[in-house]
Amino acid sequence: MGREGQNILAKTAFLIILAACIVSVAWTGGADTSPDESSRVTEPLAGTAWNLVEFRADNGSIAAPLSGAEPLLIFGESGTVSGSAGCNLYTASYRINGSTISVEPVIATAAYPANEQELAQQEKRYCELLVAAASYRVEDGRLTITGPSGRELLAFARAEQPENLPLLETEWHLAHYTNGNGSTVASPVPGTDITLVFDGDGTVSGSAGCNAYSAPYRVNETGLAVERVIATKASCTEPAGIMEQEQAYLDLLRSAAGYRIVGDTLAVIDGNGRAILFFEAEA
Repeated sequence: MGREGQNILAKTAFLIILAACIVSVAWTGGADTSPDESSRVTEPLAGTAWNLVEFRADNGSIAAPLSGAEPLLIFGESGTVSGSAGCNLYTASYRINGSTISVEPVIATAAYPANEQELAQQEKRYCELLVAAASYRVEDGRLTITGPSGRELLAFARAEQPENLPLLETEWHLAHYTNGNGSTVASPVPGTDITLVFDGDGTVSGSAGCNAYSAPYRVNETGLAVERVIATKASCTEPAGIMEQEQAYLDLLRSAAGYRIVGDTLAVIDGNGRAILFFEAEA
């Protein structure tokens, strides 16, 4: 897997975990801060997102993460930390008391490119260090996590603020979709283009790859319901798998219960809080 592919995975990872945990990440540059007992500046971490810039290597030295495979750390509002370890997705429970922090054992997917041993080693080390966290501090947009001895383990920079696009008046193109239980993510069949457009009159429409479709929808700040999807009845034979993909897409769309927009990407969420469809805005 090339670095560009890892970037795509990291971006997708961010959306999966973000949506699955129903986390509304606060992309603001400043938060209320207060000095802790050692006069260092701290802040609540819930709702913040961070990119890894340094970590403690196995030999004790300070190392930078692999370019294009920097882990992403998201602190959820419900005591869940999650993100991308560079290639794989991870999640874990965390607790904070003042400036102390504890992270439960990490649960992660296990997909590694066969020729990326260095990436696999970095991910393993990152997860080990995250679980070893004992305290933290935030200074000048930098999050530092230390171990029980006070030794610095991980250092992060606050994730940059993206510019969100509106749900309406944007043509969305399917980039990824999940299987029925949300455990795997697939890309559309090459040569197909699945689109989604929300009209101001309460109608959603687009192409499902072969057939055109439309449906009434209801939406509020984060909730989304799609009702009575109607599609044309054409049957396409090429490319292979197009009709199976179309049926899967329409079934997922019918199960929509919410959405999130991060940068130029729209994630549609089902009633169980799982991200099921990922769209990118038309360039």
